[in-house]
Amino acid sequence: MNRSPIVIAATMAGLALTLGFRPHATSLASAATAGLTTGKTNVSGAQTVVGSDQALAGGLGDIQVKVTAANGKIVSVGMAKMNLHGPQSAQISNNVIPQLERQTMASNGGPIHAVSGATYTSKAYATSLQAALDQLKGGSNAALATGNGNGRVIQPQGGGERD
Repeated sequence: MNRSPIVIAATMAGLALTLGFRPHATSLASAATAGLTTGKTNVSGAQTVVGSDQALAGGLGDIQVKVTAANGKIVSVGMAKMNLHGPQSAQISNNVIPQLERQTMASNGGPIHAVSGATYTSKAYATSLQAALDQLKGGSNAALATGNGNGRVIQPQGGGERD
């Protein structure tokens, strides 16, 4: 029995399938922003503002923070935009952004701690948050403006410059 033609045909078929494989294109931005809002979104008399669009260093993508405030208190924080390039950036940001949002809610927009190992994301988030808080001038939300030291990021001890 000569099995060579069968082995060669099976190898060729496997190689053709492997080279022809095209993964499904998924939108990391839409997957990443799903469910990334912390707090209440429907509060009467609330003011919603969007921070500046901030690029993540190293070409990893860009993010934009959205803040809703009422009576001098942040009632909701989320992402207005989160375009991420590559699965590693998406994985880091999907773990880091919720932590930063919880810190923002807990500190009511006060200084937040950078997440170790996600310095680029932390800095971009804080810069966009600061831009959003700067728009809350006048009225009961004026106390949230960054002139009061809010929206800063505190670097983690021993944290690296990587994302």
